[in-house]
Amino acid sequence: MSRIVQQAKIQYRKAIRIEIVIMLLFACFFAFWQLKNALDFLLGFLSALLPFSVFVYIVFYRKQNLSAKLTALYRGEAVKFILTILLIIASFKLFSVTNFVIFFGGFFIALMLNNLIPFLLRRV
Repeated sequence: MSRIVQQAKIQYRKAIRIEIVIMLLFACFFAFWQLKNALDFLLGFLSALLPFSVFVYIVFYRKQNLSAKLTALYRGEAVKFILTILLIIASFKLFSVTNFVIFFGGFFIALMLNNLIPFLLRRV
């Protein structure tokens, strides 16, 4: 495996761990306010974090030759898109999200962190 791919793999592993810590801190903050809001935030955050984690797994952790990496990238993006839609639908149907602002706040915070944390880790 090339050195660059190995470094990216390590950076994304760290990024996911940092995102989980941030998610739990925000959820604890919302739990002090109201438990239902904490659940709505977690569902929104996880609707973005889980597809991102699956994408990282498909691109970096599955055994494949170098020519299949680009195909894995496109396949990972498609899976990420579909999984995001399914998780949002499941959140609304199964868990009856009531506070849409907090749900989508968690979702957009996770989306921003998905891009910002790996960028900042590259700078360090």
